[in-house]
Amino acid sequence: MAAEAYAFLGSTGQMQPKEAFEIVHRYSDKAIELDSQLSAGYAAKGSAYLLYDWKWKEAYESLVKAIELNPASTDAHQLLSFYYLITGRKSDAVEIMEKALAVDPLSPIVNKSLVDAYLIAGRADDAIRQADSLLEMHPGMRVAMELKGWCYGAKGQWQKAAEIFKEVRLQIKHPLKGFTPIGCAYANMGETEKAYECIAKIEQWQREEPGVVVDADLAMIWLSLGEIDKAFYHLFRCVDKGIGPAAIIIEHSAFKVPRDDPRFKELKEKFKLAEFI
Repeated sequence: MAAEAYAFLGSTGQMQPKEAFEIVHRYSDKAIELDSQLSAGYAAKGSAYLLYDWKWKEAYESLVKAIELNPASTDAHQLLSFYYLITGRKSDAVEIMEKALAVDPLSPIVNKSLVDAYLIAGRADDAIRQADSLLEMHPGMRVAMELKGWCYGAKGQWQKAAEIFKEVRLQIKHPLKGFTPIGCAYANMGETEKAYECIAKIEQWQREEPGVVVDADLAMIWLSLGEIDKAFYHLFRCVDKGIGPAAIIIEHSAFKVPRDDPRFKELKEKFKLAEFI
């Protein structure tokens, strides 16, 4: 569950966040009631505080508790790394995942999350090396390929990123899914019409499946196009819909959210992140 909730790049989800995290709260509370020393219960509770409730102090305490109870908990390390990224403590995010890698060097979750941490911390070359390591262990792994594409994008090598994103989209085998990364690449390459076509595909998917949540996807492409008003519109919709992982977009090295825009501060406040500005 936590790993899926954390997959904040690419399409952001099928189940509505409110429904999903109500279930997480209910079952994690029951698990902790039955066994107060159960690491997984605290990790799940921390994920709800972090990704939906935006109760940062409670999230941090729950995830630290989960790791204390089980130092090998990959979910807890991954989520704590996300907490550090979203609150601007990027070096801490890298450090916690490097420690997790030392404990479980073969874990796909740990390796993937370390790529995320390097990438969002602006260490694209380290992220590429880690993505390559993950692909050596799991050739053709879609999430690793996509992350590698984002790494090249963060370095400004959007043509190379686009080539990877095209391969990723072919793996998805759905006519309306997987257009976010390639849409961002087209936008950054100046191929505006192709980027608009990707937006149209995403919007069509939302019309055909009203339960999907695509505002973060649309925000990323509009940011890449330099359409800041439209990007902020969808980012604020993420707040309204409780899509906590979307907050990472404003910290991500592949996107340029104007920090001098008053809406940046307002967005941080709505995500309850004002203390971390």
